[in-house]
Formats: sequence, C-alpha cells, structure tokens
Amino acid sequence: MRSSREPERPGQASPTWRVPECPFPIEWSAAVMEEIRAAAMEALFSVPHGGAEIGGVLWGTRSGGRVRILAARPLECEHALGPTFALSAKDHARLAESLADAREGWEPVGWYHSHTRSEIFLSAKDMEIYDRYFPDPWHVALVVRPHAMQPMRAGFFFREANGSVHAASTYSELVLQPVGQVGQAVSPAIASGVGQVGQAVSPAVRPTPPKHSRAWLWWAAIILGIAAGLFVFKSGILKKDWTRVFAADPPSSFSLMAYDLNGQLQIHWDWTAVPIRSAEAGTLEIMDGTARTVVALNKPRLRGGTVSYVRTGARVDVRLSLRQPDGKVSEEFTSFLGQAGEPDTSQASLRRDLQDQAARTRELERAVADLRWILRRDRERHPQATPR
Repeated sequence: MRSSREPERPGQASPTWRVPECPFPIEWSAAVMEEIRAAAMEALFSVPHGGAEIGGVLWGTRSGGRVRILAARPLECEHALGPTFALSAKDHARLAESLADAREGWEPVGWYHSHTRSEIFLSAKDMEIYDRYFPDPWHVALVVRPHAMQPMRAGFFFREANGSVHAASTYSELVLQPVGQVGQAVSPAIASGVGQVGQAVSPAVRPTPPKHSRAWLWWAAIILGIAAGLFVFKSGILKKDWTRVFAADPPSSFSLMAYDLNGQLQIHWDWTAVPIRSAEAGTLEIMDGTARTVVALNKPRLRGGTVSYVRTGARVDVRLSLRQPDGKVSEEFTSFLGQAGEPDTSQASLRRDLQDQAARTRELERAVADLRWILRRDRERHPQATPR
C-alpha cells in the first residue's frame, strides 16, 4: 500500500504544533502534510456537491517528550456507506491490517481524515475509531477541512492529562497552504502565541506580482472551471455506484461561502440552488467573535445570493437556515479565517483582482442560468415551434 515517507532527521527543524492543554508537542514532515493536503483536495473534487472524505494512519516516533509524524499511509475506504469517511466492515479489517504492518523504528502515532461537509471536530463515529484503534495517550487525530475557494484548515486532537478529548473543536487551527506557495503549514494562532510553527515563511516577504502579469488570472479561472467540470463529469461516470447515485440525486447544498473584500466580508450562496428557490424565507446568523448578528432573508433577498458584513475579528462563523414550504429547515455552515483589522496591503491588490474575477465568473454563471431558463420556458410555451 502506497504511503508518503520522509526519513527522520533529528537536526532538521520541523513544523511544530503545541498548546498548553497538550502534554506533548507535535512535529510533522512538511512533505507528509503536503501529501495529505493534496489527497484531500483531490477527493473534494471527485464527487459533486461536497466531494469524498479520506483518511489513513499517521506513522512516526515518540521520543524526548514529543510526537513526530514522519509518514502517512492512506486507508483505501470503499465508501460503501456514502462519501463520508464512514468505515464498512471491510474498511475496519483493512485498518486493523495496516496497523499490524509495523515498520522498523516507526509506530502508529495517530490517524487523519478529512471533513468536507462539517467543521473541524471529532464526531461520535470519529471517536469510535479513535478509541478503538488509537487508545494510547500519545495517539493523535488530525482533521483537515478542504475548501474549494479558501485555504485548507486543519486541527489536531489529543488525550489530555486526565484522559479526556476536547472533541468539539481543536484548540488551535492550522492553515495548510501548498508547499510550493509558502514552504510550510502556517498556523493563524502564531500571532497570539497559542501555536508555534517552525520555519514558517511570512507571506509579507513575497513580492507582489507586477500589474501587467495579472491578465492571465481571468483565463486561468476559465480554464480551471472547464477542467473541473470535465473532471466531475468523468468522475460521475467512472466512480462507484454510490457516486453515480449522489451525482443523479445530489444532497440539498447551496454552496455557502465567505470571503473578504477590502475589509468587508462577502457572504455568498448559490441563488440557483433548488433549496434557495423553494425556500419561503431564510435566516443568516453571523458569529464574529462574541458578537452575534442575525439577518432575516425574504425571498427576493435569498435570490440576491450575497450579503455584505463589516467584520471586526479574524474568524467569522456563518450559518444559513432555510424554511421550506413543508416546514422543514435546511442549514449550511461556513467559516472565514483571516486577520483582524486592515488587510495586508502587500497582497491587497492581488486579492482584489482575484475577487473581481470570481465576481465576474458568478455573473456569467447567473447569465447562463437565466438564458437556460428562458430557452426552457420558450420550448414549453411553443412545443411545436422549429428553428428556421
């Protein structure tokens, strides 16, 4: 079974995660973390409306009062129970076999898995896996949260000195950028002193691309959109039976997302989604630190697809609730992680360019959807009409 590996180099500085509640610091190989990040992103786009979740075993060493992650062995989950990382009987057997296949000098130090439809926490089923296969005090759990429009976030979980696990959320989140961009995973908690990451490269030292070189962004967005569509279409044909089921009968997702535009948080959802069009009304709940804001949304405002909010904190959690005609309520969550106060001026211009291109793409998608609706209406009104 394929797994990422990096030899242990005692003299080499490694990214490190530590919080006061954890009895030991956690170090990891940047190459191993990059492989986990890349695999989670690939799985995110493998299935429409949320992607598939992945997981596997973390291998490494424990010495000098610290845990080191030196390899990641993916578990080939058959996803018999759906696209989430829910293990079938065969998956449990494969996991037990993987743990028994020890390698010289290394041991299982924990496990990892991705959440594509929920936040960074350990669910009841996650805790079952954690307690059953990783019961030792030094065993850790890593949850990664890939996102199509934002950097991937991650968090570690562990057993505290009294044996309890703070499963509701991680004590300190990481932001996992591609290694080619920043060289190491960078924790947003560095500024507050909660988390520490070795050899992190500050984004401020990267030169801003010259203005004349940004024209490629628009074409890159178009090419990536076409490639993603072809990939999803191919996946819907070639994946397993449950994948085709999800493609044919997708879950009620309305693609809630949040991004920053010159200090204002832009909260966006897919106004063409079936739950949005059928909803009688909606409620947008915004948690900005300890400040809670509730915005009532009527049908016209739901069809607008965007709400602007002036944020004050670095993290903002958003929940969109929809009330359907049958009385059922559907919800979707998203979070924004950034910096409190003014945006980084060294990257503000490039960020504005990217956001402008994204806004133009959404306008094009809306225009195409309207055109399809008009054509479909005309065909229904004039079924016998033939084009000249």
